Amino acid sequence: MSAKDTNVTVTVDTEAINSSNTNTTVVFSDDLGDPSSPGDPANYVSTIYRNKKITWTAVAKNGVTPIFFQNIKKDGGSTLLKDIRRGDGANKYTAKIKGDNSINDGDEESYSITIGLAGYEGIAGNNEYGPIAYLGNKVAYMNSYANNVWQVVSDAPFEIEGIAGENTHGAIVYSGNQVAYMNSYRNNVWQRLTPAPFEIEGIAGDNSHGVIAYSGNRVAYMNSYAENVWHEVANAPFNIEGIAGENTAGAIIYSGNQVAYMNSYAENVWHEVAVAPFNIEGIAGNNSQGVLAYAGSQVAYMNSYANNTWNSVANAPFVIEGIAGNNSRGPIVFYGPQVKYMNSYANNNWIDVAPMPFNTQTFTVDPKIRMKADGTR
Repeated sequence: MSAKDTNVTVTVDTEAINSSNTNTTVVFSDDLGDPSSPGDPANYVSTIYRNKKITWTAVAKNGVTPIFFQNIKKDGGSTLLKDIRRGDGANKYTAKIKGDNSINDGDEESYSITIGLAGYEGIAGNNEYGPIAYLGNKVAYMNSYANNVWQVVSDAPFEIEGIAGENTHGAIVYSGNQVAYMNSYRNNVWQRLTPAPFEIEGIAGDNSHGVIAYSGNRVAYMNSYAENVWHEVANAPFNIEGIAGENTAGAIIYSGNQVAYMNSYAENVWHEVAVAPFNIEGIAGNNSQGVLAYAGSQVAYMNSYANNTWNSVANAPFVIEGIAGNNSRGPIVFYGPQVKYMNSYANNNWIDVAPMPFNTQTFTVDPKIRMKADGTR
């Protein structure tokens, strides 16, 4: 068989699954093994080829319940996977397979998949006032840590794949190439924008001015809702894995431990900064001042591009699933319904926020991949 991509189907019995029975209610199969012999995640090994791609697709056994991948992460073993990212839709993830000389036939790698039911979550917001959170097409915000109360707004016009915004008036959300924004919690109305020039993989921006989005290494922005026109900038120096920034002059982007920023649309140049102290899983921040990044429970920030130095803060009390904040004092982070923020790098303490007002179930399973001989070496 010639080398080819691997397509893995993850079938979940959404009616029966609970935290103790994932090995009987989650079933793996792929098109490079024997599709008639599916298996439980703890013992399932998917075949992969070097320099190819692997795609995971989650499906509900009943064909009805909405299902999503919260994340896919490497656990250990040989380093076979790279560029792990959300695919086309909430129920897909993709990764590339490395092909350098460190990879041998038969190498195995463990990884973990977190599966969720009924939507998936993310946050945005200005950490001085509070976060915005979403689940499915539901959006809630908190504009006072002192009051510590979530307010739910009207449903977004589609199932949300990502969110941005500084939170004092509303948010920006997207799905595919569709984008909508809310600029007044009092009016409580979503406004649709012209579709983006590509299928969006992530967004950032100050929702009172506009939005910036990426796909691959392409980046486009809109700085006037009245004009309602997308403008593409110079291609990024790498395939982007995440984006942040307030959008008035550019954005911050990352891939692995690489970070670059643009602070002038007129100059239209990406500037790379010192590599991060870990492989980044998510970023936030104000691109005119610096960036916040996390991996696992670690968080580091850079508040001066001139100093070009990363500073670590106290580890979060959980494994972080998402990060937000304007970077001037600290971030907001979440895990499931738990939310915490830091409002002073000097104090370096995590502060509790009321749990998110959404209920979702998540389950983690731990399968493996194995490199197959392809006759190229």
